[in-house]
Amino acid sequence: MPNPKKNNQELHKLYSCRHFRIFKKINNCGLEISISKKYFKLAVDRNFIKRRVKEIIRQNNYDFFNTDGFVFSVFRPFAELSYQQADKEVCIAANSIFEDLKKTN
Repeated sequence: MPNPKKNNQELHKLYSCRHFRIFKKINNCGLEISISKKYFKLAVDRNFIKRRVKEIIRQNNYDFFNTDGFVFSVFRPFAELSYQQADKEVCIAANSIFEDLKKTN
């Protein structure tokens, strides 16, 4: 199976953990949430995860995700997290990315 990062040179990995990865897209704006059918067969499950990620970002006021081009790629262990654990993981990632963005600007 081809590696999507090698096919699309516009992606740069910013954060990685066992639950998800966050990439930065160069020529794009907005947030994309990528969930593979390999991990979540049912569309109901994929939509649930997408709504959960969007809600966590909205509640914590991480507006930079929506204004810049980010790709949020979710893996199977993310579905096993409770809402509080998922919120904590996304907050850790967002704070790490925000600090890196402040350093580069």
